This record gives sequence, C-alpha cells and structure tokens, in this order.
Amino acid sequence: MKLSENISLLKIKDYRLLQKFHFLNGYRVVRDRHSGIGGRPIDIASSAYVKEEDSVHYDPSLTYGRVKEYAYRQFIPHYALFAQKCLCFKAFFRQGVFNSPDEHFRIRHVNIIYHLEDDTVCVIEPAIDNVGFQQGKLVRRDKIIKNINGDTFHWKDFNVGIDVCIYGVVYHIIDCDLFTREYLNSQGIDVGDKEEPPVDPYTELRLSKQKTLTCITKISDDDRRRFLEYDKMVLLFTATWDDDIYQIMYFLTDDTIAVREVQKPNSGKDPVPMLLKRMKVPKDWKNLPSTYPAAYMEYGDPEIIEYYTPSDFLIGGTVFIFNRRFFLHDCDSFTRKYYSDMLGITQPEAIPFPTKDVIAAPEYKPPPHIIFGTPEDTYVSCLSFIPEPPKKDVIRQLLNFPKKLRYSMKIDMVHPEDKSRDFILEYSLSDGTVLVQELQKRNSGRREGCFLKATLVAKPKTGRDNPEYYTPQDFYVGAKINIFNHYFIITGADLFVYRYIEANPEKFPQKVRDSIRNYLVKQNLLSADIGTETEKIQDNEEAKLQSLEPSRETVARDINMKKCIKDFEIQTKCRYEGEHGELRPRTPPPEELCPDLITNNKQSSHQDPRTFTENKVKK
Repeated sequence: MKLSENISLLKIKDYRLLQKFHFLNGYRVVRDRHSGIGGRPIDIASSAYVKEEDSVHYDPSLTYGRVKEYAYRQFIPHYALFAQKCLCFKAFFRQGVFNSPDEHFRIRHVNIIYHLEDDTVCVIEPAIDNVGFQQGKLVRRDKIIKNINGDTFHWKDFNVGIDVCIYGVVYHIIDCDLFTREYLNSQGIDVGDKEEPPVDPYTELRLSKQKTLTCITKISDDDRRRFLEYDKMVLLFTATWDDDIYQIMYFLTDDTIAVREVQKPNSGKDPVPMLLKRMKVPKDWKNLPSTYPAAYMEYGDPEIIEYYTPSDFLIGGTVFIFNRRFFLHDCDSFTRKYYSDMLGITQPEAIPFPTKDVIAAPEYKPPPHIIFGTPEDTYVSCLSFIPEPPKKDVIRQLLNFPKKLRYSMKIDMVHPEDKSRDFILEYSLSDGTVLVQELQKRNSGRREGCFLKATLVAKPKTGRDNPEYYTPQDFYVGAKINIFNHYFIITGADLFVYRYIEANPEKFPQKVRDSIRNYLVKQNLLSADIGTETEKIQDNEEAKLQSLEPSRETVARDINMKKCIKDFEIQTKCRYEGEHGELRPRTPPPEELCPDLITNNKQSSHQDPRTFTENKVKK
C-alpha cells in the first residue's frame, strides 16, 4: 500500500515544456537546464530521482558508477544566431536630371544592407554636404518582393557585379565589405571582384570648390621700424588713363597705393578728390582660389598671392590697377633718387602727354527776355534749376541809401490840357529806380499823386533782351526823356544834384555840370562869382607876400590864409543844404570868417616886415 502511494506521487501532472530563455536587464539569459517536463529533474544525478519520503535510498552510481552523458549541441534559434549581423553591399544607380544647364544625369552611390536575422533589406545613401537633394535612407528596412510571384530577396540573390531591382530602381553592386565576402564564401558562393565606382561630374565640381582653405603666413616685418624709417616718403608718378591725367602715390610705409585725378578747370567732371583710396593693390585681383566664397565675402590678404612693389613702376610701362590700365609718363625728383640709390634702377626720361586741340569755349549769349518780370529775372532763372530773385548790389545800397536826385519836369505837350501839368522825378542812387510824381494844381481837374512807381526805366531803342536804363548822366536841364512812351522835358534840378555832381565830377560830362550850375545860378540858389572872389583874394595875398622876405611866420600865414580861403569857398557854395534845398543863414564875409588874418594883413601893409615878425614873436 505504501508502494502504491509512492508510485502515485511520482506521476506527472504538468506536461508543459519549460521556457529556456528569459530577459534580464534587456539581454536574453538561459534558465536552469536541469529541470525537465513537469519540473522533474533531468537524469543527470541518480539521487535526484529519489524522493525524501522514500524509505530506501539507493544510488546505482555507487555500484556501477556515473552514467556517461553525451554532449548535445546547444540549440540557438535563427534570430539569436544572426542577431545584429548584416551583409553590406556597395552599389550605385543613375538618376536623370532635366531642365538643368549644369548636368544631365547624376550618379548616386548607396549601401544595400541585408539583415540576416529576419531577411530584411534597406537602402541607405551616404550624406554629402551641399549636394542639393534629399539623402539618407532611400528604402526603409523591410522584406522586399523580387518578382511577380511574391518571392522576397534572400542573401543568395546578392553578389558583386550584378544588378538588383528594388522598387523600380536598378542598383548595380560594385563591392562589399570583408564580413560579407567571408560569409558568402563560407556558404559556397563565389564573390565577384571589386569594380571601380563611376564619377559624378557635378558632384566632383562641387567638392572641388569645398577644399580646405589655405592661409599664407604673413612675413614678419617690423611695422614700427618701417614707419620711423619711411614715414612721409611717397613715390609720386604721373600717369594717364582714358586721356585723363592721374597721380599715383606709392606709400613706402605700408606699401599702399592711392590714385588721384588731376582736375582741370571747367572740365565738366565732378570734383572727386580720390579715384582710389589708400590701400594695397594686388597685381591680379581676379586670380582667386576656386574655393573662395566670393558671393558673400570680400577677399583679403590670405587669398591674394602678390601685391604691387616699387620695382613694378617704371616710366613708359603700364600698371593695371583693378583692371584699369595706367600708362606712366613721369615721376618727381625724390622718386628718381629713391630708385637710383635704393633699388639701383634708373628711371627713363619723362614722356610728354598727348596734346589735344583746344576748342574755344562758345560765347555765352544771354537768353531772350520773357514777358514776365524783368530781363534780370529771365537771366537769373537760367542759372539754376530753382528760380531765384536777382542779386542786388548791397555795397551800392549801403553807400547811397537814402540818397535821391530830384528833377522837375513838364510833359511834352500833346494835348492842350497837359500844358499846366508839373512832375517831379526822383532817381534813387541805391538801386537806380525812377519815381515820377505829379504835383497838385488848383482847379486843374486832376489829382496829384504817383504817376509812375519806383521802377527801372529803359532807354528807347535799346532792345528788350538787354536794355540800357536811364542814369543821372542822362538827366540835365532841357533833356527830353521817354518814360514808357510818355515824353518829358527836364526843367530844373535840386541843389543836392549839383552837390552830388561836384563830389563825383568823373561820372558826369561837362554838359550836365554846366546845365545844372547855370540853372541854380539863374534861380539865385548858387552865386556865380564864388570862384572869382576867391581867386581875387588869393592873387592879392600872393602879390603882397612876394615883396616880403620869406620867413617862418610868412609861410605859416600863407598856410592859414589858404585854409581860410578854402573854408570861405566851401561855405559860400553850401548856402543851401539838405535834400529839399532849405535856406541856411547868411554866409559871413571873409573879414568875419578870419578876422586875425585880415587885421594882420592891414598892419603888414603899413609897417616893416621885420617889425611885423618881431611883434608876432612877442605875442
């Protein structure tokens, strides 16, 4: 009974196969291999078959020894055996490019990767900088159908030198990696030899422009030493470009060049001070490296190979400065001495400049006068785009304001009723305008007032474009003037007119001076014998002094006498002062003007000159 119970206990109730693997920290780990179906131990140790409750513990291995165990190969599934193992093939395909002037087709290199663990394939294109199209994974990882029967690609379908069509794109395999080659050889497949990959012309052109930029190390030179040694030393050359003369200045301090244009008067060019500012000038400024990004950067010292030096400037030679051709004609004395002493070069003789036919400037003709405004307005409007008022003679206004010359006039009678009309003409010395006013006449039926406002009056028959205006030289007593087709006859003048004529005799002809003087004398506004009286007194005094011995007192008396005569003449002439001719007090006679002089003359006529001299000394 007890034996049956033990047998029942050994019956298997769980027939499930235990799992061999489990995940530990993300890795596949093999479980305990000593448990069989239903959790029973595998026949490895005989003592494991005996339960603890068995009454007899017998181990056959104690009698017969251990059972020899055969080593079975461990089972590894396909996905575990080929995990993370791939076959890599290098291939390319040709892609057409349309509507492009730079390329017609494009060669694109890819890597075809075959994953052994699940027989999937993906196509990846290596990235190239600035290629201009999408790169990376072209075909994602998946089982790819190779024919219409639905068969998928296997690693046996790939080899070097064959074409593979994946989704309509034909890839030509040219190479594979070492692992792929060894794996295929181990499986009995002969792998083809490596093929040379074709070159994409446009990609090569782009890659050639992206080469590593080179930098030329600057030659170490002591800038301070050059500054102290060559400061203010400039090589000056005279050159021509497009028949224009320029000065090329080479600064020895830092090997910079400046170009200045020699401006000629009235050349018609803008007064630009410098054609080229001071800077280093390369010999061939267009010879830049192909990799230089000229689209967004300016070139500098690292990109320029060679600059101009003093040995490149010789008279008779040509210098290209930024594609402008300058022909050297001459240089200054310092430049010649520098070349002979420092460089051992003798500059040739100066080359004369080509002569040009001198074209005479056309004579300027003022524009014709338009009806609006004055001729001066028309002339000034042609000198600038924005019309401006004519320039005024400010000096004339300051010196002559508010001086005016007044004349009396009568209108040249055309109608009998104009016979009694009187006018006053005022000529302004500050601006040359003429103002005509009519005087009031009782019971004439006309009102007095302004006949002509102040304006410039042109002489008749002088032309509309360049008229000649009336001046004080045209106004004298009896003169007939035409003021806008109204004829007037000058009948008189103000005393101030005569005073102005005497102060400026060089401006008036003798005819005008005599007519004004005769009119004033006739009107008892000026004495006719002023000049006669002064000359008579002066002659009498000179006759008396000639009979006397010359002495210091007589000379002094002579000077005083001349001064008194001059004062007398001035006061006699100026009996009337002011612009309107108002009467001044009576001019005193010579006795009242110089009483000492007259008394001395009387005494000197009755006594000896020596006594007169002694009396003067005692006084």
